[in-house]
Amino acid sequence: MARVAVARLGLAIFLVALASTSVVLHKTDGVAAQNLGIVVEGTISNGTVGGASVAALTVTLHRMSAIGRDDLGTTTGDDGEFRFDDVVYDSELSYGVSVRFQDAIYGTDIDLSAGSVSPVNIVVFDATTDDSVISASSASLLFASVDRATQTVATLEILRLNNSSDHAYVPGDEPARLLRFGLPSGATNLQVDTLLIGADFAQIDLGFALFASVPPGEHELMISYEFPYPGDEFTLEKSYRYGADTVRVLAPVETLAIRSDQLGPVEAVTIGERSYQIIESGGIGRGEGITVQLGGLPSANAVERVSQNLDGIRFEYAAPVALVMLMIGLLVYGGFVKTRRSSAEVLAGPVNDNVERETIHQMIAELQDSFETGKLEEDDYRRRLSVLNAQLTALSKR
Repeated sequence: MARVAVARLGLAIFLVALASTSVVLHKTDGVAAQNLGIVVEGTISNGTVGGASVAALTVTLHRMSAIGRDDLGTTTGDDGEFRFDDVVYDSELSYGVSVRFQDAIYGTDIDLSAGSVSPVNIVVFDATTDDSVISASSASLLFASVDRATQTVATLEILRLNNSSDHAYVPGDEPARLLRFGLPSGATNLQVDTLLIGADFAQIDLGFALFASVPPGEHELMISYEFPYPGDEFTLEKSYRYGADTVRVLAPVETLAIRSDQLGPVEAVTIGERSYQIIESGGIGRGEGITVQLGGLPSANAVERVSQNLDGIRFEYAAPVALVMLMIGLLVYGGFVKTRRSSAEVLAGPVNDNVERETIHQMIAELQDSFETGKLEEDDYRRRLSVLNAQLTALSKR
């Protein structure tokens, strides 16, 4: 969302300045009057066929600065209309409008620098806790670099989640209802980036869980992490709870060698001045997984283990390159090799109650830490905590 100095010297300039001062003051008063007259209005509508009423919803106008935020609230009318009058614009503030509907948050940024804006239209959807509405249109996996001193592989994943229904997915009270994604054993330095509103995540033994509602449409999820390897060869088993219509695995040629009997042949592509290996495959079903063999992995000697020297590019520089590479890959490669599907269902299968209970306790601890360190607003903290507590309650009733 959004962010004059004048020097005057000499008598003549002073007289001009004096005359112009009244103009400036007049303009300032006019701007203040204009600011006081800024109107933010719009409509909340329901995109679900035969969906619930959007009357009497609380709509929030957010006014955010570097040190905090100050919110205004109003209530929708019978047809979902809302209005904020006499909003004062401040160039140091950012503005947005949001509404909570059936435990999902919807919102948009607004620019008030030019005064009143066109009516804001926010579409909400009836909620469902059935994650069968969630699928993945593509899953890209890049082994970006190798640190031979620590024997870890820096990895970037890009998932395109798709909700093809006219309902928004929201986490339910039953166990295993949160969005879940698998990680290699021993994964560290997990980072998750998404434009889903209010999203947060917690790493667990089986991977990580995403606290987020998912409205209809396609949404990108970027995941980065590092995982350890024991020797010069390593077999990576990767599960996909929501399946994927296409799967891509990539690695720079000089970093390591990739192979997958399951996914098909390795092809070569040059992007910029670097050579990459790429394996592409047709879709895999929900709960299925892939297996990728990594070879040519360097082993650290004693000196390297002590000095922690890096061998290869640093991951923070690899991620932007990876994004460009993946986007070009989408354009260059159009044909996909049919895959032989695996029967493994690591995350989609039944979960032992004790494991599930411990998982939820881990997530509560992560949630508490995020709240105490100021990374999470109190409203979001209490809402997510209530979801996890409800899951614990549901487990105890089994």
